[in-house]
Amino acid sequence: MQQTFASLRAFDFENSHIHLWVYKRSSTAYKFSAHYVQTDEALNALLLGVVRSEVNRITEYAAYSYLAQNNENSCLTTQLAGSDFEYLKARVDRPEPDCRVQSIKDLKNAGGYLVKFVCNGQVVYAVKKTASNWKTSYLKTHINIVFRNGELSAAEDNAFAIEKTFDFYAHQQGLFIASKRAFESAMEHRASYAQAFVGLQQDQNFANLFTNMQPLIDHVGTNSIQLRRMARIEERALFRRPGFLNAVQTVNTRRNWGLNFDPQTGQLVPCDQTTKAIMQVLLDHRLLSEVTDFIYDVPDATQV
Repeated sequence: MQQTFASLRAFDFENSHIHLWVYKRSSTAYKFSAHYVQTDEALNALLLGVVRSEVNRITEYAAYSYLAQNNENSCLTTQLAGSDFEYLKARVDRPEPDCRVQSIKDLKNAGGYLVKFVCNGQVVYAVKKTASNWKTSYLKTHINIVFRNGELSAAEDNAFAIEKTFDFYAHQQGLFIASKRAFESAMEHRASYAQAFVGLQQDQNFANLFTNMQPLIDHVGTNSIQLRRMARIEERALFRRPGFLNAVQTVNTRRNWGLNFDPQTGQLVPCDQTTKAIMQVLLDHRLLSEVTDFIYDVPDATQV
C-alpha cells in the first residue's frame, strides 16, 4: 500500500482530465446508478484546487479497521477489491458521452458525487457523500454550482453546493479514506458490522463463553459504535485462543474486575453492570501498564 499511497501523492492532477459524476444507490444488481455531468473550466479549476489541497494535507496513512481512526493529516487505507466501490467504479468507468445527465431530477437527492482525474492512463477517483438533498444556500465551505443547458458551472447564486473536501479516494487497488464515517455510510460498511455480529452470535465458540448472551445482545443493540466493537471482536477472535476463558477468570480474581462466572461451567454470566467490561476484555483493550501497574481501558490496541 505504501507504493500506491506514494503514487496518489505524486499524481499529476494539474494535467489531468476531469470528469464529474453523480450517483445514487440502486436496488438493482449494479448497486448504483450514475450520471456524467459536463463541467466548465471554472468549476474544473475549483475542483482541482480542492483535490490538490486535500491530497497535500494527507501525509500519512494507517490500515483501516473497525475501530481505527485517522487524524487531520492522515487517512485510513484498505483494498478496493471486495468493497462496494467496485460497483460504483464500474458505473463511472463507462463512456461519459453515453451517460450524460438528462434532467435536474438526476441530480436531486443524489447519494454523492465522484470526480475522476485521468492522466497518462492513471486514474484517481475522489468521492464525496452528499446530504439527503443538495443544499442550495451559499456557504463558505462550499463551491456553489448551477445546472444550466446540460452543464454545471460555478455560481455565486443559490444552487447545488459541492463541498471543499472529499471523503475518500480510490487509486490503483487502494482506497484512501479521509472521512471514515462518510465512507462507511456511502459504501454501507455499517451493514457489515451488523452482519458480523449476527455471525458472531452463531459461532459456537463465542456462544460457549456465556451462560446467556442476551444481556450482551441488548447492550449492543443497533448502536454503530458497539457494532463496530463486536465486529472487531469477531475479526480478532481472541476468544478462540486455548485457555482464554480460564485466563480471564484468573485475572478477574487477581485484579478484582467484578466479572461473574458460573461456578459449575466456568462460563461468564453477563449482566447490565458487566457487559462493558466483558467487551473490553474480548477486545483485549483492558491493559496493564508495567511502569505504573495501572490498568487502562483503551480505544484501540496496536501491538508493539
